Amino acid sequence: MDNIKKDSIRKEILEKRNALTIEEIRGKSDLIFQKLISMDIYKNARDILIYASMGSEVCTDEIISDALSVGKNVFCPKCTDTQNGIMEFIKITDISQLVKGYFGIHEPVIDEESVIYGIEKAGCNDIQSDEDEMRDSKVLMIMPLVAYDADNNRIGYKGGYYDRYLEKHPNMVTCALAFSIQKSKELIPAEAHDIKPQEIITEEN
Repeated sequence: MDNIKKDSIRKEILEKRNALTIEEIRGKSDLIFQKLISMDIYKNARDILIYASMGSEVCTDEIISDALSVGKNVFCPKCTDTQNGIMEFIKITDISQLVKGYFGIHEPVIDEESVIYGIEKAGCNDIQSDEDEMRDSKVLMIMPLVAYDADNNRIGYKGGYYDRYLEKHPNMVTCALAFSIQKSKELIPAEAHDIKPQEIITEEN
């Protein structure tokens, strides 16, 4: 029953979001960008884990570019096991390193030179390991979402990628980006494995 309700909310909110014009998406995204970069969770973060936006999602290109320009380590998700809903975050140094991958999502490429978040590699001592995370919370995970409610419960795209990833990396600061029209009027049913973002940033609050 909970999944049926989630599907219904997901469908309703996606229809609302997809009805936004390009101008509305850009304008609201810019307001969200300005709010985010003024927050301590962003200013204090050394590592930023962030998705590349697509379609009617809050635009993240400007956030990625800003984080790179101020010298933060930026990591973007790469689906590594689609059957089991597993992803890793790969370090990028330029937004042009993102190419179309799974479901048309822009992702980094993994090769022998790739730096994967949480995995120590020679010459990459500036990247946090899981052990570092326990002592240093200067890592910010920026999550996508389809819908949210008054209690910060989140509905994603049904793959469970972020819930699985955050279960393995529980000490990250987390926030999600959304337009205010993505707020559900009813509470979203939460299951034991669902992980809610600590902050949700919209163009309004």
